[in-house]
Amino acid sequence: MNSLNESFIYYSVKALGSFIRLLPVRAALDVGRILGFLAYHFDIRHKALAYANLKIAFARTKTPDEIKRITKTLFCNYGQNLIELMRLPLMTPEMFREYVRMEGTEHIQESLKQKKGVILLAMHFGSWELASLASAMIGHPYKVIVKPQKRFSRLDELLNSYRECGGSVVIARGLGTREFVKSLRCNEVVGMVVDQGGRDGVLVPFFDRQASMSVGAIRMGLKLGVPICFAIIIRQKGPYHKMIIHPPLKLKNTGETERDIHDNLRQVTQLMEHYIREFPQEHMWFYKIWKYSKESITLILDDGKTGHLRQSQAVAAQLKKALNERQIDMTTQHLTVSFQNGLAQKIFPILSLLAHHFLCQGRLGFLRRFLTKESFSKIMSVKADFIISCGSSTAAVNYLLSNDQQAKGIVILKPGVMGLSRFDLAVLPHHDLPARPRKGVNIVAVNAAPNLITPQYLEDMSRQLLNHFSHLKRGDKFRIGVLIGGDTKDYVLKENKIRMVAHQILEAACEINAEILVTTSRRTPPRVEALLSRELKKNPRCVLFINPKQDNVPEAVGGILGLSDIVIVSGDSISMISEAAASGKKTIIFPVKERQGLALKEHKHTRFLDTLNAQGHILSSSPCDIKQSIYSLAKDKITLQKIDDNEAILKGLRQII
Repeated sequence: MNSLNESFIYYSVKALGSFIRLLPVRAALDVGRILGFLAYHFDIRHKALAYANLKIAFARTKTPDEIKRITKTLFCNYGQNLIELMRLPLMTPEMFREYVRMEGTEHIQESLKQKKGVILLAMHFGSWELASLASAMIGHPYKVIVKPQKRFSRLDELLNSYRECGGSVVIARGLGTREFVKSLRCNEVVGMVVDQGGRDGVLVPFFDRQASMSVGAIRMGLKLGVPICFAIIIRQKGPYHKMIIHPPLKLKNTGETERDIHDNLRQVTQLMEHYIREFPQEHMWFYKIWKYSKESITLILDDGKTGHLRQSQAVAAQLKKALNERQIDMTTQHLTVSFQNGLAQKIFPILSLLAHHFLCQGRLGFLRRFLTKESFSKIMSVKADFIISCGSSTAAVNYLLSNDQQAKGIVILKPGVMGLSRFDLAVLPHHDLPARPRKGVNIVAVNAAPNLITPQYLEDMSRQLLNHFSHLKRGDKFRIGVLIGGDTKDYVLKENKIRMVAHQILEAACEINAEILVTTSRRTPPRVEALLSRELKKNPRCVLFINPKQDNVPEAVGGILGLSDIVIVSGDSISMISEAAASGKKTIIFPVKERQGLALKEHKHTRFLDTLNAQGHILSSSPCDIKQSIYSLAKDKITLQKIDDNEAILKGLRQII
């Protein structure tokens, strides 16, 4: 099958080349533009890759529409470049001088006077195949190093025969090192490209991200003192080009070879960036430029809910760990997704169901109709490798951005109407798992909501809380932590239950001689805050009472979890319950009032609590039994097990990196 494919491609290219050489140059280039136009519309894979690369380079300076136009022009230019490669057998020095205006040829002449040869260093930019004839056309012996195409050896031989028609000699990369050195010692010109270093290249900054660049030319320049002239060719109009040959690079040579190579390559990439910024449609963006980078960017989409944000941050922390295992540094960016209004937030996911990835790439301008101006502007200015979101309201934005940027999309919790198959990984609690998962869908099943709780995190938060409230450093008493949430769409905090819980905690604290540490949340109703203030804050046993609406104490929850022996948590927040259960502290959960209608059906929230209680991770207790539950845990009559889902999440992330 491979042989048949190669034969088909070989004879197709050969026949096309024969036909192209029969046409006038402008007609031939028209054919190239048509081929490029067709490739733009049908070669989805390379179009997506080119757009994603352009997004990395220009996300902050160009709009999605501008990047889309550049991608379209790029394909048309590449079609013309292909035609010019096929027409190389027709090229004569007279024709070359007619179509290519050269600047800086004197730099080659002067460099050759050193009798060390010259390396003409280029990148895959403009009609670089045409540029490779430049030296031979002006009368200098010229050899060019190319990468062999092992999969299509016959096609490779055909293209090399085109390259050699103008008097150039082709040397296979990696196989012709001796020939390469011999040519330089014979004072010949050797052409090399710098922008595809692969695994063996050196990582240098390229558009603010590390990319692998080829080091052969720089290494030879340092070792043998060979002059290296950077060359670039730019299409002017139709068949006409301008080729610029720069003066020899002033190589830094301190004797520290690897550092010198890096610094000198940086000098080259700065030249490359200059021309690419001016003519982005001329660069070949069709390969994974940043594939070997040791840097990665993760974008967290925040829906404004603290619990969802903390879950996303927890998964991002595990992703960073997985990337670090591969010696890749990760930076995290956090953006809030703000819809213009509630209606836009509701209908956007439904409309997103109609969007296929190859139809929406480069067409995200419609997002401005749903998002606020500030939110849209910030999201469009980011190019990420991984995108994480939690909850249904941001899932559709995650899907569109992930496909637009060729990023890995990760969702936490059910993504609403969006199917799980649209994402690279879904992190779901057991109560959210589909009854029959679709084949090929990557799902990580967790016992609780992902969270940031680790022994180190608790230690850090405890230290910060002690520094904030120095009076807590006194004594070594048994401590009861109290975490009170607030009203949600499904649950409501009732004063009578909270009053009973407060009384039970105070009675238990008196019996076991314990201190009480309390924090409410931004969702806690004012009536409940006032009640807790009366019942607990003024009691001498309550040594800490934090109201987040009035006190800015980010370490409140983590610090209380770290300093407490037993933790009492209201049953309204899955995130807060999960953090308490993951802390390893003895955790008591008391139920809160279900809103009208919810009690008529089993809610996933209830299943979550029942499962954790049955598995021995938490102790569910009615408000009137809180005192007895505290006593039983304090006297070790009941033992609980710590929740740890991090290993499962880490395993899932390793599979998609």
